[in-house]
Amino acid sequence: MQVDWGAALRPKLGQSVSGDTYVLETFEPHGLQVAVIDGLGGGVHASDASLGAAAVLRAKPGSDPLALFKQAHTAIHGTRGAVMALLTFDLLARHFSFVGVGNIGVQVDSQTPIKPISKNGIVGHRLPPLLRLDYTYNFGDTFVLYSDGVENSFQLDACVERHRPSQQLAELILAKYGKANDDVTVVVIRITE
Repeated sequence: MQVDWGAALRPKLGQSVSGDTYVLETFEPHGLQVAVIDGLGGGVHASDASLGAAAVLRAKPGSDPLALFKQAHTAIHGTRGAVMALLTFDLLARHFSFVGVGNIGVQVDSQTPIKPISKNGIVGHRLPPLLRLDYTYNFGDTFVLYSDGVENSFQLDACVERHRPSQQLAELILAKYGKANDDVTVVVIRITE
């Protein structure tokens, strides 16, 4: 199996530092974890929160997603806090889990209905009771995680061109739906045979 992925991000207009970040880490034997993290506000202080949460995920790829959220919550306590969503894939079993806190968007282009939902809250400040959702997926499904810097009008099915590589699709979504007045991050994953 192959993983085609792409990421596009930029800071809010007038800023040089984004409060958003993403994580994409493989782990043994057949795992992949993908996260988008948005530090509250913008600039350096928001970046401190998002990078702190990302460091927890990068240090322990493949760990239980619920435990990772709790560890990130502890690690960034005292910062502005962040919202984040985490997809954890078992590539061999074609299975993934989703955990999300806050307004990170996720859309999946699939023949199977996949509608992950996040819990309201802020990692680092007010961690809600976490919800882990488990799904199976088909080869060729397209997953898009994105921060709230993407317009609410974004709908994946309106812009997916199956032949378009994931990096090009991430850049297209950012260019077409990215807000100038917010940090923007888009990560696209497609897993094929």
